[in-house]
Formats: sequence, structure tokens, C-alpha cells
Amino acid sequence: MFGKLLARTDVSQVVDEEPFTVADATQIIGQLTKEGHRLTTPRQAIIKMVAPRQDHFSAQEVWEDVKSRYRGIGRATVFRTLDLLTELGVLNRIHTGDGCHRYTVCETKHHHHLMCVSCGTVLPLEAAGIEGQIRKMASEAGFDLLTHHLELVGRCAECRARHTADNAARA
Repeated sequence: MFGKLLARTDVSQVVDEEPFTVADATQIIGQLTKEGHRLTTPRQAIIKMVAPRQDHFSAQEVWEDVKSRYRGIGRATVFRTLDLLTELGVLNRIHTGDGCHRYTVCETKHHHHLMCVSCGTVLPLEAAGIEGQIRKMASEAGFDLLTHHLELVGRCAECRARHTADNAARA
């Protein structure tokens, strides 16, 4: 089997050789400083709001949270901070079917995502079996692979059952 589905509540369980763990605000702030980025008060506030999240969220949702709690932090600052955190690998930017982006706080171990088009659930997927294949394909193409993202889009079990039941009721 190529992958193992992990429920959000299972994120800390051992999957392969090491567990999934999510970086906390202190680790993220430390990484930002280590990488030489300015540690402004607005950035710290945004990081402290985003780090504990275990859901997938949009930049607009973060902006609405920020403006309800802090004065003087602009919308552009929120968007730029999310872009920076994505660039640093702290956040995953997930491309949804509607053309919008959502974010999740990255687990510290490389993983992929299963995304439900109906309810928006995003689940981590450990897919160690395909990692070697991806590196092999890149190498055969003469490509120096730095990283990659894999998002599998479909319907979760609950939405699939609901969709099937709705179709059966219409028939």
C-alpha cells in the first residue's frame, strides 16, 4: 500500500519511523529569526493565532480573526505573513477546487493531503511508498528535486455516503 490515512486526532501517532508533530508558535518564531527575517509584533501576533490551529483556514479567516483581536495590523501584513510562513515550510498552501487557497500548519514530517471537495476536510496522508518513485522520476528527467506537494482531491467517506444517499433519494 502506498499511503496511510491519518485522522487529525492521530497526528501524534507513530506512522513510520517518526511521529507527526506540529510546530508550536515558539518554534515558528525561532525559525523565522534563524532564517534572518524580522520579528515584528504583527508577525508574532499572527503566528500565535495560526500555530495552534488544527483545521484548514483561509487568509481571509485569519484576517477576520486578527482585526477582531488586534488594532493596527493590516490585511496585507496578514497575507504577506502567511506567504512567508508558507515559503519557510511552516504552512502548507492547499489549492482548493474553487480556485481559493487554504492553509494548514505543517506537521514536521513530510506528508501529503487528502482533500474533500464537499466539506473541505483536509487530512494528512503518509505516502512513503511513492516518495522513492517521485525522486526516481525526477532524477530520470535530470531534475534536481527540492520538494514536492501531492494533494488528492475527492470526497471523504461521510460526504461520499451523503452524496450516494442523496442520489438514491432522487432516483
